[in-house]
Amino acid sequence: MPEGSGVERGDESYGDLHAPQRSEATRAERTVAVCSLGCRANQEEIECLLGGLRDRGYRLVPFGAPADLTIVNTCGVTRAGESDARQMIRRAARTRREGRVVVTGCYAQLAPEEAARLGADLVVGNADKWRLPEILASAEDDPRGCAGILFDPDPTASRFLRHGKSASGYRTRAAIKVQDGCDERCTYCVIPALRGRGVSRDPAEVVDEARTLVEAGHEEITLTGIHTASYAGIGEGERVSLAGLLRRLLAVPGLGRIRLNSLEPRWVDDELLQTIAGSPRFCRHLHLPLQSGDAAILKRMGRPYGPHDYRRVVEAARRAIPGVAIGADVMVGFPGESEEAFGRTLRLLEEVRPAYLHIFGYSERPRTSASRLGDPVPRGVAKDRSRALSILDDGLRRDYLKRSDGEFHEIRIEGSARRGRPAQGVTDTYIRVSVEGRFPDGERVGVILRYVDDPRRMAGEIQSGRPPGGDPGAGA
Repeated sequence: MPEGSGVERGDESYGDLHAPQRSEATRAERTVAVCSLGCRANQEEIECLLGGLRDRGYRLVPFGAPADLTIVNTCGVTRAGESDARQMIRRAARTRREGRVVVTGCYAQLAPEEAARLGADLVVGNADKWRLPEILASAEDDPRGCAGILFDPDPTASRFLRHGKSASGYRTRAAIKVQDGCDERCTYCVIPALRGRGVSRDPAEVVDEARTLVEAGHEEITLTGIHTASYAGIGEGERVSLAGLLRRLLAVPGLGRIRLNSLEPRWVDDELLQTIAGSPRFCRHLHLPLQSGDAAILKRMGRPYGPHDYRRVVEAARRAIPGVAIGADVMVGFPGESEEAFGRTLRLLEEVRPAYLHIFGYSERPRTSASRLGDPVPRGVAKDRSRALSILDDGLRRDYLKRSDGEFHEIRIEGSARRGRPAQGVTDTYIRVSVEGRFPDGERVGVILRYVDDPRRMAGEIQSGRPPGGDPGAGA
């Protein structure tokens, strides 16, 4: 299930998109503010757009600051996501002054007219999001090109945005969206209506973009999508699986680490696991959504596996990839979830013991069959179950970090020391590590992990080199 967090960017250089054509000398004076909400795929799309805008000399300012143009990239997968989208559109409309407001993403696909009423000058659905750079560039010569609604009820026509020549430029990790849409029919999920059928990028195009990102200074990439595990790109007349794409990426010079986002467990097969296990450049981290540990609830959700299938996938991953970190999504409050069904979820998680949980409350969405099921779980009961899962999650995280105490890992600094905070990096097993000392972003640092009674991070003791024998926790 996509995440519901939001990201606001305000630390790069971009500019105004609808003013009359200006000279190159004044082009950098134009400003754009951006708020991007929702899943990792949404974040990747907006960062590709921003990379292209940087190439045109635009200057990014913090969201909420007056700007010539404000872009709100929305989520519509949950009620909370919708609420955040409406709030950010209103905020953009209040602070734009003479500027324009562009709204895109899943809420724009779900309720384009409402987005316009809330203050958007231009609403762009998911089918046309890939054309945003072209639309915004044309608006430089014609301000009317930045007004109205571009909406296709079938979002399947969506294509893939590419990073600009300068890529994203400000992070050590970068992402490439390799897949969009979904052909599954989970009864609670509105994504097929908002993103359309599953489509996969040409593998050669993915490899080419990886080269572009490496040349821009990114040694680690994350492959993302709406249903990444179902990737099936066509290259040179043959269908390439996700495992095949991973093997092709190994040929990119200078690419240090390759990380995967959430993978549906039904699609995690031996070929994929053996491919990941075959190179230390693949991060030993798999996020495998569970949603429920009760067979009847999983069937009611339309999930194509049962509790025993999930357990088998986790066991196979641990056999194939020593030290792999496994995360899980869990949903509470799905219609018909009894106390006994929730108890089975708790027991399965206690048995499987993932490294961490992402916990979601069921959110009734339009255009889904679950909205017609009836038998709702009272809100108070759902909150109690969420709290119980949060307590379990805290224990799982602590246990996993304690087991990692004393391991050697190589991290890349992603947050240099500033304002009294230590520098930070992330291991290939997705553990956030704090280290003392001053290091530039992107520098590789060898550390011994130390547990610090914190479920969200560990401390790292700096090591000058890899320990004798080579700990499998070492990065590429």
